[in-house]
Amino acid sequence: MDKPLLDSFSEYVHLLLDAICAVDEESRIIYVSNGAHRVFGYPPEELIGKKMLDLLHPEDLEKTQKSIQTVMIDKQVLDFENRYIRKDGQVVHLLWSTCWSEQHKMRLGVARDITRIKAAEAMQQSLIAISDTAHRTHGIKPLCQQILYHLNIHLPISAFGIVVKMPNADLWETLFESVGNCTKVLTDDVMNRITGQTDIIAEEIDQKLMLLVPLLLNESGFGIIALSLTELDYSLNENDRALLSFTASQIGTAIERQQMLDRLQHLALYDTLTRLPNRELFQDRVQRSLLRAKRQDSHFALMYMDLDKFKDANDTFGHAAGDSLLKQAAERITHCVRETDTVVRFGGDEFVVLLDTVDDRKATLAVAEKIRVVLSDPYEWQGHKIELSVSIGISLFPEQGEQIPQLIAAADEAMYKAKKRGKNCIC
Repeated sequence: MDKPLLDSFSEYVHLLLDAICAVDEESRIIYVSNGAHRVFGYPPEELIGKKMLDLLHPEDLEKTQKSIQTVMIDKQVLDFENRYIRKDGQVVHLLWSTCWSEQHKMRLGVARDITRIKAAEAMQQSLIAISDTAHRTHGIKPLCQQILYHLNIHLPISAFGIVVKMPNADLWETLFESVGNCTKVLTDDVMNRITGQTDIIAEEIDQKLMLLVPLLLNESGFGIIALSLTELDYSLNENDRALLSFTASQIGTAIERQQMLDRLQHLALYDTLTRLPNRELFQDRVQRSLLRAKRQDSHFALMYMDLDKFKDANDTFGHAAGDSLLKQAAERITHCVRETDTVVRFGGDEFVVLLDTVDDRKATLAVAEKIRVVLSDPYEWQGHKIELSVSIGISLFPEQGEQIPQLIAAADEAMYKAKKRGKNCIC
């Protein structure tokens, strides 16, 4: 090799930010410019004699070898990208223009550090992906799982969790944890201290570096995105902060949207006055009970009930009193049945109770009698004691029918029989 020729390179290239490298047929480095120190982190003298492929990122070995073969055949390759591992362990993205000199039996390459460009591209792609995910994904858990995937590209995250506290709530609610109980390290003192903050806070908690990202919600609600990092000495840069702030805004919007959907669903399925399930939700519950009873050859019961003397009380004391009586009655009925049973307001002063899985009519009568007694106790309204009672009709599957309309009609008919018998009784 013509050494004077190699030495003459330094006269022209020592000020270039790019790295100029020359390797022999075995890919051993025979020359590097001063720019190689900035790119690879090694002083030029440490690089001489090393094999270029030994510095390569392992995942890029195959495509780099193919590029070398192409250079040997076509004599040059332009705009080839691969990654190398610097002396400090960091990964650097390089853009190469290379050629093969048959005369000097060497490959000459110019490497430009495009790490920042690649990071900016990756950041842009992540922001777009997070935004798209937030708008397309239904449910907070699947949303957070996908967002965690995108965040992991940029941050060394070991655990990810979200806690929120809505107005008038006494306790914080955990919405998501990538690792079980990973938000337990957030004490009330920590969370209360973060509440109202707008800046991302990094602090050591339980011997781990935690990133606490504020989550501002509607109706003055507040939340925290908590990220535990694998590196205790990790330093956040501006790109990291921008990514986390954007993520918080997208998650906050998604939580607000989910809360709105939950409210709309509740309005569609529950009575607004008593907060009991309405007819639509009742149809779903009783259909499930019917299918289960047929499959297990078991019984369930319906109780159709109407409040006696409610109209008189409503006319005497007004609609506000009537609403209060209905809410009190709903609460009393609910306390008489199991959590697996369903209490429904059918409309007006009519309620239906679905007893899911009962042994026989005798067991159903026992529950009905309990309800009759508690509904006969006096009701309080602005210092007045109001007397009501209830008429209850019962139907059992399969004795009074094997289809839902039959069972409802049978219970309704039995309730009217109770009315005709003088009210405040069970049929």
